[in-house]
Amino acid sequence: MLPWNRGSQAESPKDFWTHTGEKRGGEVGFVSFATFLGQSGDRSRGLPGLLYTVGDTVWFEDFERDNWLAKIIAPRQKYEKTELSFAISAVAFTRAVSRRRASACIGGFVSPDSLNPLGALGRLFLSPVLQIALESGPSLFMEVLMLKELRAILKK
Repeated sequence: MLPWNRGSQAESPKDFWTHTGEKRGGEVGFVSFATFLGQSGDRSRGLPGLLYTVGDTVWFEDFERDNWLAKIIAPRQKYEKTELSFAISAVAFTRAVSRRRASACIGGFVSPDSLNPLGALGRLFLSPVLQIALESGPSLFMEVLMLKELRAILKK
């Protein structure tokens, strides 16, 4: 189901973003597709969704996917919506890291501070994962379609 289909009523993308901004208390700014991989010391998530800003807050939310193949093969699991947010001012730093190292950090095998940023050569061969280190909390790991634009907004 696309995010702008709310139940049986079809909603235009413009209306969807207007309602989302109203729900979050401001106007939606930056928007990108993203996959939330997880946070340091937690479990792997791999949730595709939308990443967007409203004021000084970055939001991520996933949406229920309609997977016909999974309906045939496996019993349907109850969908649980995931929403997370953080203040832009709460970001200590960001860096592009490898997916393998991000997974190790999510699983608690390495500390967030020990991750090295991907160099230019690594970015040629690997899809970068954005590590977002929060000043008073865990590191979040996401694959972001508009990575450069998000990093410019976070300015870290």
